[in-house]
Amino acid sequence: MKKILPVFFLLTFLVFPALVSAQQEAPVIFDDATGLIDMFDTVANWAFAILMALAAVFLIIGGIQFVTAQGSQEKVTSARNLLIWALVGVAVGVAAKGLVAVVRSILGG
Repeated sequence: MKKILPVFFLLTFLVFPALVSAQQEAPVIFDDATGLIDMFDTVANWAFAILMALAAVFLIIGGIQFVTAQGSQEKVTSARNLLIWALVGVAVGVAAKGLVAVVRSILGG
């Protein structure tokens, strides 16, 4: 009896809803290539915004660390590395944004 109860719950919550939804017509996600391109554009815009926000936060933190290092070589090196990697993040974000534009032009959107 102890083994039947977990199996019953597993069937109830995982299998039966899938069987019920199998009777419906499958939704059309993309009618044409422009829908796919628009989805990539939306994802790229969100990723770009999040990446730029994170890069701004790390640039501020790195700047504060750089100013408050008080001549300590280890702290200056740590702050410099943080600033460099934040700028690499900005470059990756700009490159990703440009990649979407290149894909859009290739696919004719």
